Amino acid sequence: MSTVRSAVLPDSFRSSTETPADPRAARTRQGILAAVARLHSHDSGDISVTDIVREAKISRSSFYAHFSSLDDLAVALLRQEFASITVPSSRDADPVSGLRESYSQLVQHFSQRESIYSYALGLPLSRRAFDDVIAAYAEQVLASFEPTDSEADAIRNRLAATYVAGGTVSLLSAWIADHRDISADQLVDDLIALLPSRLS
Repeated sequence: MSTVRSAVLPDSFRSSTETPADPRAARTRQGILAAVARLHSHDSGDISVTDIVREAKISRSSFYAHFSSLDDLAVALLRQEFASITVPSSRDADPVSGLRESYSQLVQHFSQRESIYSYALGLPLSRRAFDDVIAAYAEQVLASFEPTDSEADAIRNRLAATYVAGGTVSLLSAWIADHRDISADQLVDDLIALLPSRLS
C-alpha cells in the first residue's frame, strides 16, 4: 500500500528540456510566454500567433523556432504555471490534511490565474498536447508517492498518478470554464473524495 507524502504538486515540475541553453533563446521563449500573459490580461478573446509575435516584438519564424504550434505554447504555459505553485511541507503527519492543503493551494493558484488557465485550457488542444500535460503532471504526482520495491505496486502507483493528474486537471479546467459554479472548498472536497481510497 502506498501513501502520499502530502504534495499534490511538487515544485520540481520545471523541465530542464523546456529552457534553451542559449540565454538569448531562453529570453525569447520567456518573452513569448510573457506576451501571451499580457495579451490575455487585456483581452479575453482569442489570441493568434500574429498577436503574440507583435506583442513579443519577434518574427513569426522566431515564434515557430520555440513552439511548433499553439498546442505547444499552451503546454509550455501550463507547465510554467504549474511550476510556480508553492507546495506545502511534506512533514505533515496526517496525509489527508496534507492533501487538503495541497489541493487548496492548487485551487487558489488556479483561481488567482483564471485568465491564463482559461486561455491555455480553452484552446482546442490536440490529444497529444493534453496527454503531454497530464503525463508531466502525473510524473510529479508519482514523485510524491512513497517509493516501492514491488513492480506490481510501481505499476499501480503509475496508474494512480495518471488518474489523479488527469482527474485534477480536468476538474480544475471544468471549474474554470464553468466560472466556478461551486466554491473552492467544495472543489477541494470533491478532488479529495475522488482520490483512490488507498491514497486518501
